[in-house]
This record gives sequence, C-alpha cells and structure tokens, in this order.
Amino acid sequence: MRKRSPFDPNGSMKKRTFERLLMNHHWLHHVVHHTGYWGLACLIWPRFVAPYRWELTRYEMGLRHLGSPFAGYKILHVTDLHAGKAKTSYLRGALETALRERPDLVVITGDLIHYRKHSLQEVERVLEPLKEARPRDGVLGIFGNHDYHEYSWRNNGPRSAKRAIHQRLRKLMARLNIRMLHNEQVKIERGGSALTIVGMDELWPRLFDAEKAFAGVGEGEAVICLQHNPDGCEQLLDKPWQWMLTGHSHGGQVLLPVLGAMYVPMEKREWLSGFFDFGTAQGRKTMFVSNGIGHSVPLRMRVRPEITLFTLKPL
Repeated sequence: MRKRSPFDPNGSMKKRTFERLLMNHHWLHHVVHHTGYWGLACLIWPRFVAPYRWELTRYEMGLRHLGSPFAGYKILHVTDLHAGKAKTSYLRGALETALRERPDLVVITGDLIHYRKHSLQEVERVLEPLKEARPRDGVLGIFGNHDYHEYSWRNNGPRSAKRAIHQRLRKLMARLNIRMLHNEQVKIERGGSALTIVGMDELWPRLFDAEKAFAGVGEGEAVICLQHNPDGCEQLLDKPWQWMLTGHSHGGQVLLPVLGAMYVPMEKREWLSGFFDFGTAQGRKTMFVSNGIGHSVPLRMRVRPEITLFTLKPL
C-alpha cells in the first residue's frame, strides 16, 4: 500500500500538480518562496519606503566673477515639496535636518504646494523651521506650476496667478518672510563683492519673461538663476548667468530597468536629473536639476528625494 503524505491525509494532492512539485523538489520550493518575498518587497519599497528615504547631497559651485568674500558661502536648494500631498511630518523633518548645516541662503525653486486648499496650512507647518534657522541672507523662492493650478491644461494661462489659492499662497510667503521672485533679481553683498540671484516666473502659465528678469544684469557679474522647469533653459542661454538651479522633474520618480522614467512632464526628457553643461560665447553654464524632496504621487524607484547644499567657490 502506498504511503500518503502526512500533510495530505485525503490524497487530494494527487490532483494538485504544482503543490506536488514544491514538496518533491526543494529547489523549486525555495525559488517560489524567495520570489514571493522579493515580489512583496518590490511592491512595498517604492510605495512606503523609497518616497521618504531622502538624502542631503553636497556639491561645490564654482562661479566666475565671484569675489573672495563669498568663498565657502552656503546655499541650500529646496524644491518640489508638494505640501498637501507629501507627508507634512516628513517634509518638515527633512528641512529641519538640512537647516542644521547653517546655510547662508535658502532658495526654493517651486511647487511648494499641490494646489489644494488644505495645502496652504500644510506648507506653513513645513516651512516653520525657517523661522528658527534664520539664514543670514534669508529665503528666496519662485513658484512652480502646482503653485498656480492643478495639473490641468485648461488652467495654464496667466489668469492662474489671479486664482484664490495662489493669491493666498503669495500672502503666506510674505508673512513667512520668504521673498518670491517674479522675473526679477536680488543682489547679495559681502565685503564689497556681490552675488546676483535671478528668479524666473513659471513657464507653463506663460508668466516667464527673460528680458524683464535679466534687465540690467551685466556679463561681469556672478549670477545664479532660479527656474522651476528645466525646459526654459534654452530660452536663457544667451543671458548672463553661470549656474541655474531647477526642479520639476522629480528625477522621473520611478526609473524602470531598461525603460527608464515612466513619466516626465517635460519636453527635454534628457534633462531629467543632475548636472548639464552648456558651452556659450559667455563661457560655460551649468544647470542643476534636482530630484526634489516631495512627490506628486507617493512612489519612488531608483530616484532618491533630495535637498542640496552648494558651497560656493570663486573661479
């Protein structure tokens, strides 16, 4: 008489080919077992871990025409918070940690909120650490597309600037002593030398005005340009800047093997993340595209959120 498996007293296993294979072939059992674990991890990690596994990236920024008093000057670059969508506690904690580096200046390059009414309360809570940190030269910012409208093409005109949520956001930034730049410039002076920060208004609502922004800026100045969407870079290559800080792309958020980014809201998909150099008649220009600290959808894969600290070096 054939002995039955103790785990199959009714002999029903005879009809279950796959289960019999697992019991009789231990290697197959281990393959299925571990594949299940990896599959589960692949679902959990991008959704619940990776979106909050941020890093503080550090780079040196060499600037022509920069005076020696600015050697070692630190600029903290924050972008794409998407307050109201990304967790407030996470965003605030990341900003608090980054501010321990005691930057001289903080710059924010857009998408502070995710354009919802409750986002205004959330972004105020996120930015509260700036009050205590009090960077020596303050906080400068520009608005991104989500600060003007929802992700809807019908709202992408200049009238977006007159909508209620955006107007309330402007007032909130003023109350928090964050100076928002609208195609304008600020000069920071240190020991007889100057650093010019140019802030571009947003491209999608058609508020971008290069001539107004760079009016009066000379080629002999050290200039950093703030822009939300990297797509505007080509329109500014003839302007006198040496570095440009941008965001918007989130680094693609999800980079699949072989296929790359699932979705990139830009025309220049190649400007997804990192540093891009341009040779011009005025000399080399460098654009930095940040992965951002927040997200529009809580998913990240092979793209870590970041806040970036730049240390200036005169060239």
